[in-house]
Amino acid sequence: MRLLDGRVAIITGSTKGNGLAMANLFSEHGANVVITGRDEKEIQNAVNEILKEHQTEPLGLKVDVTSNQEVREMVTRVLQKYNQIDVLINNAGFPIRDELWDVSFEKISDQDLDRVLDVDTKGTYRCCREVLPVMQKQRYGVIINISSTPAISGYTKGAPYTVAKAANLGITKHIAAEYGKYNIRCNAIAPGTIATQRNWERLSDAERNELVSSIPLGRAGRPGEIAGVVLLLASDYSSFVNGQTIVIDGGETIR
Repeated sequence: MRLLDGRVAIITGSTKGNGLAMANLFSEHGANVVITGRDEKEIQNAVNEILKEHQTEPLGLKVDVTSNQEVREMVTRVLQKYNQIDVLINNAGFPIRDELWDVSFEKISDQDLDRVLDVDTKGTYRCCREVLPVMQKQRYGVIINISSTPAISGYTKGAPYTVAKAANLGITKHIAAEYGKYNIRCNAIAPGTIATQRNWERLSDAERNELVSSIPLGRAGRPGEIAGVVLLLASDYSSFVNGQTIVIDGGETIR
């Protein structure tokens, strides 16, 4: 059974990793997927992959979520093609393991903090702000924001990342409370250690072992395991789930 037949789903930051896994799974379940990213070659590669695997061609758009104009143009393009927007997945994010990861809290400048917030938090806000009027008119919509376990448990590294992802939980709860009356649901997921190609390959064996040692299941998660939860949240099987944060971490945060 296909869970998203005929639905239109925008997935930001979906040219690789968790986002691409979501795009593939959503396409498999009948959704008209909109892939976004900042690199045209990566966008086309993702479109080609889905076309090959599922015989359906997603709409690929170059979008920088730090730009109000580009976010507005994204929504306009999607409506021109499909005349509806049913699902928004705010997956675009600042690279986790960049030069800021190992910088201690008191040494983070305003400029450094703003770089991360502009993508992870304000990018999420911008996309929600443009899509919500469409969903209100439809009297239907699902928004899923991507947070992370440090937003719940705290962490010793990547302070701007933790702050940004925690703010996304506030966005999620507010939208759920204000827009539920329009049959719009908003939830978040908080992935833990996930072995995406971009992040996992940068780690040494020692770093990988250290991360996995704190996970009761004894391994890192896979992008497909993130996509499966997001699919369920986007489907009508979760029609009474609203304002929640689903932790996907192999049990790490229970310790």
